[in-house]
Amino acid sequence: LFQFVTMKTLSSLLLLIIVGTTNVINALQQPRQQAIVVGSGPVGVATSLILATNHNYDVTLLESSPASSTQTKYDPTKAFLYNVNGRGQRLTKMFPEMHQRMVERSVISKGFGGTKLTIVPADPEEPIPEQKMNVPAAADKEDNNDDNKSMPSGEKAGNVGFWIPRHEMVKLMVEEIEEHNQRGLGGTITLCTGQECVSVVPRTTKDGEGVMVVVTTKDASSSQEISTNEYNANLVIGADGMNSKVRQCLHNNPPGTWSSNCVKSSKFQPKTYTSPASFLRIKVLQLPPQFEIPDADGKPPLKTFSQDIYAIRSVNTGPRTFLSLGLLPMKDNEAVRPTNIITRPDHGIWKITNGKSMREYFQQAFPRFNFQENGLISNQEWDRFAKAEGTRFPPCQYSPGLAVWDESGRSGVALVGDSIHAFSPDIGQGVNAGLMDVVCLDRALSGLDDVESSGKEVDATATDKSKKKQTTSTTLEASLQRYQKQHAPEIAALIRLARFGAPYQYKQSHRADRALRLVWTANVAMRLLLNKVTFGVIQPPCIILSQNEDLTFRQVMRRADRTTALLKTIVLAGLTLWARRRFGLALFRALP
Repeated sequence: LFQFVTMKTLSSLLLLIIVGTTNVINALQQPRQQAIVVGSGPVGVATSLILATNHNYDVTLLESSPASSTQTKYDPTKAFLYNVNGRGQRLTKMFPEMHQRMVERSVISKGFGGTKLTIVPADPEEPIPEQKMNVPAAADKEDNNDDNKSMPSGEKAGNVGFWIPRHEMVKLMVEEIEEHNQRGLGGTITLCTGQECVSVVPRTTKDGEGVMVVVTTKDASSSQEISTNEYNANLVIGADGMNSKVRQCLHNNPPGTWSSNCVKSSKFQPKTYTSPASFLRIKVLQLPPQFEIPDADGKPPLKTFSQDIYAIRSVNTGPRTFLSLGLLPMKDNEAVRPTNIITRPDHGIWKITNGKSMREYFQQAFPRFNFQENGLISNQEWDRFAKAEGTRFPPCQYSPGLAVWDESGRSGVALVGDSIHAFSPDIGQGVNAGLMDVVCLDRALSGLDDVESSGKEVDATATDKSKKKQTTSTTLEASLQRYQKQHAPEIAALIRLARFGAPYQYKQSHRADRALRLVWTANVAMRLLLNKVTFGVIQPPCIILSQNEDLTFRQVMRRADRTTALLKTIVLAGLTLWARRRFGLALFRALP
């Protein structure tokens, strides 16, 4: 009897193994869903990783730049530095090895804290003040959280930012893609360069049983009429920047192209607002690594360190001549130090087009430095800088439309990053907001809500049971509907924050700018004072609230709006009381 039972049990186990193995083989043999991501910046690469890793898509990553113009190499025209805060880290922490590489290659700071700030006076006879910490460091205390390893003592991971150059950010993401493809788990990611998006339309498959989204591209390196390429996918993601071609295609699609219950094509026309920082011009001047700043007579020069912040003032202070050099922290002490020149478009610097004249202009503006021929900066760099057109800060804009899908609900298009929101970098949320778009899209595709019922955003690394709210449907149509409905209000709030957060930090030098900067500064100071006096009843200004990564942008702006409404009520009540005392009695006597 025992042998019979044992044989029966073994037979059952063997049958289960065979059935299980067959199911796995069948699952592996089934064709994967196809996805296309247009744009290979940090947000586009992050989207590709999410789709391939979490959703088993085979991803084709389309980039309009040629293969020779790699985004993983330093480029002075794109010498931006990101501060990846807690919002952006919700994406990076999904890939622990990539996150660790970011920690190792970046300068860790708490806001600007943890780094030294040096303000260099314009007058060469004035001594350079002693370097100081920009923000006092938090009190040291024991913290056993693994996320805090390699970080300054006393700083929690959630409040720590990482200063990292743009090309390094893209590089560590590309390395994660290579490792993902080598592991062979999930979908594959294929990069196609030199492919400029021309159109995005749904098309019925040849067998007539389904609908695919067709992305048509052309060779971006040639201006001549050439043949086009077509890429088919179930899901297309537009991560191609503020002038997104994917978004333009959705806006120009005729009625009936997509499902009747999608947002209208007119919703993909960006809503545009002008802030005081809009349209400022910017270009990069490259300083040598560890360059020295001459001090007053008798004092040794100050040798710069890559992980410190420097603000170098010029002697020019006029409305169209004011100039200042700012250097943000970076890890590599042997790398070139890019400094951003940010001015109004009518500044005199934009009229200089040859290196010799530019060098002479800077020598006059910054007499502390040796900008003579063969001095601190090479003649070749002066020529490059003088001829560079630079770029302009965009207006604050956002697209009310985020996604569309076809009538069958099995294919669609979604937008992320600058394709749905663009603004000047003064609030420090550009790359972080883009990475949060990817996190929210990931949650939507997983059948999860963007925000908990309490309104607090969910930690991307939390468990499903404790932190995530499961919804009933995970079809592509339902997922894109969820992304559109839940995330669009967050984008609108983000743009409001960008308009009013910190638009005067570039010290715009027009007289009107200076007057309005005083008003803005007074408003910020008043709110901070009232916040202290009322023990937090009155909220601090929105730019301070936005540093709390546990708050959504909607919550930030709602709190700021409540303070604004309260202040308006107080002012109106005061004026009413004054008018009643001043004119009320006379008006009463004049009545019949």
